[in-house]
Amino acid sequence: MSLFLGSEPSERVRILGPSAGDSSSYDQGKLLILSLLKEAGPDLLVSTQWSVQRVMDVSTRGAKDDFAKDFYRIFEPKTTMQQLTYALKYFKGFSKPESLTYAFRDTMSIRTFWQKPEFTSLVKSIRSTDVSEVMVTLKGWRDSVWTTPYDDPNSDDRSLFKLHVQLVPGVNRIFFSTPGRKDQGVEYYTNYVDEAKPVESRSDRFHNSTLEESCTSCHEGLPSANEGKSMKADCAVCHKAKFSATFLHGPAEMKECTSCHSWSAEKKAIVVEKGVPAACYDCHDKKQAQVESSQFPHPVAGECLTCHSPHGTEQKHLVKEDIYTLCTSCHEDQKINHPVGRHPLRFVTLNNGQVLSCVTCHNPHGSENEKLFTFPGGRLEVCSQCH
Repeated sequence: MSLFLGSEPSERVRILGPSAGDSSSYDQGKLLILSLLKEAGPDLLVSTQWSVQRVMDVSTRGAKDDFAKDFYRIFEPKTTMQQLTYALKYFKGFSKPESLTYAFRDTMSIRTFWQKPEFTSLVKSIRSTDVSEVMVTLKGWRDSVWTTPYDDPNSDDRSLFKLHVQLVPGVNRIFFSTPGRKDQGVEYYTNYVDEAKPVESRSDRFHNSTLEESCTSCHEGLPSANEGKSMKADCAVCHKAKFSATFLHGPAEMKECTSCHSWSAEKKAIVVEKGVPAACYDCHDKKQAQVESSQFPHPVAGECLTCHSPHGTEQKHLVKEDIYTLCTSCHEDQKINHPVGRHPLRFVTLNNGQVLSCVTCHNPHGSENEKLFTFPGGRLEVCSQCH
């Protein structure tokens, strides 16, 4: 992590912002600014988190024999594993999930994992028993190389990097190093939480910070404490991660940030003045009527940012994660064997062409039926829609 020049140590990689004390993130995109010692080379190796979930069919002899190859295909190039969690489905339902965890410096690639006795044991269990499906949840690191065009204005012997990284829900451990020195990576930790928190109340932020004051000496238009009222800067220049998702919120797609945001001279921060859900209800009045008039409202229906991103996501309807992951992050006891053993919770296409999910049976905003059922008549009537 340090390169020694003479008798004086000098940090190879230095994280300028956000500060290490900013351990929480409230959106899926994160902007980081780093400084790299030029003598260490022109490139920065960045290892960000990735995650994926699969249900793998191993009900036939051929599928059991192909499990190892199919598992291999889940891994993209330049990825390593941090955690594998799996549950095996037998006749009566899924088994209790088992987890395997590895450190960043283990560089646990799929080729390395193939040689581990833990993987051999899993393959033997699948081949020697009547297991029909394997539910796999993987989390790990994805490597990318950044080349900087910037000089660090504060040091002639350093380069400056501006990175836009995507986060996964939960704890994100991001590592920065130089190619060939991955074992000396500098770690940045942040916890991406699915909850709303006003910008002005967060522990650390770029705007109205010492770092921003340094930037405004060269870059005009930033919403700093003195000039923030203008709000004339192109937010997408720095906040690329918020505008690069597959599904974008209308105002974000049109870069109309002032539709929701404004500068508060009192708080010296960019705020959503009306707050949530009021700002959301200005456009989504039908959802407001549903939430406020339902006999059985979802307890978090008025906390829109618990489930939805205000900028963009990789999921339809701007939900932060796929429906199963999102719902079970609160309803952990419903992850498997719900409502009865062997019942699928996803990865099934219904007769109407829709993919089975929690919202097939439950309305996420509110309902006139108990348990937020989408159909009246109780549990049996809901089941009879498919059976």
